[in-house]
Parts: sequence; structure tokens; C-alpha cells
Amino acid sequence: MKSLLNYIVLLLLLNAQVFADDQYIPNSGDAELDNSLLLIHTNINRKSKTKLSHFVDKVAADFQVPVGRVEELFNVYEFKSADVLMSISIADVSGEPLQNIAGVYSKNKEKGWEYTLKQMNIKKDSKVFNQIKKDLAAEY
Repeated sequence: MKSLLNYIVLLLLLNAQVFADDQYIPNSGDAELDNSLLLIHTNINRKSKTKLSHFVDKVAADFQVPVGRVEELFNVYEFKSADVLMSISIADVSGEPLQNIAGVYSKNKEKGWEYTLKQMNIKKDSKVFNQIKKDLAAEY
């Protein structure tokens, strides 16, 4: 009986770890933007190569960014799909180099996108911020 209980506890701990690893908290400081980021994260599953490939191609075409740059955000910075789109949108709208944005966010993921936006001097409800929200609300 005791070993069965230990087995169940071990199973619960392993499952909790699996769910914790997939947890995504964008923390942009804006509920609408967070919802868009969460929706993108949910809809683009890295395990589905077809869906991910389509996402990479669409983002590259929409923002006129080389496919290799988009893939770099996944492979080098280990970003989630929502983070890839957020980084590219910020770079596109603000004119800030993509590597700068990716570097700041990568080093400060635990602080969320709100911190990165502040570091890029992008204020909530500014034209730049509102364009980023539009970009992320697009069909992805």
C-alpha cells in the first residue's frame, strides 16, 4: 500500500513538472496583449512541425525578415512562438535591432515583456505599443 502511494505521489510530481515546463506567462503589463500572446502560444505548437513551419514562413513574409532570423529566435534564444512574434513586432515598429530586443528579453524572461518594453522605451498606449498589439492580434 505504501509503495502504491509513493508511486502515485511520484506520478503527480512528474506530471506537475511537465505542466510547469509548458507554462507561459507573458507579463506584458496589458491584459489584451497578454491574451494575444497566450493565444499564439497555445495555437502554435512546437511539436507540430507543419504548424511551426507555416508560422515561421508567415512571420518572415509579414515582417520581411529572413526565415533564418525567425528560426534563430527559436533555436538560439529558445523563445516560444509568442516571444518570436513579439520580438519581431517590436523590432519592426520601434526600429530597434532584433538582436537587442531578443537579448534583453532572453536575459530577463522572468520579468516578462513589460520589463523589455520599458527597456526599449515603449510606453503603454503609445502608437508603437498599439501597433504591437495589432500585430499580435493578427491571424497567427
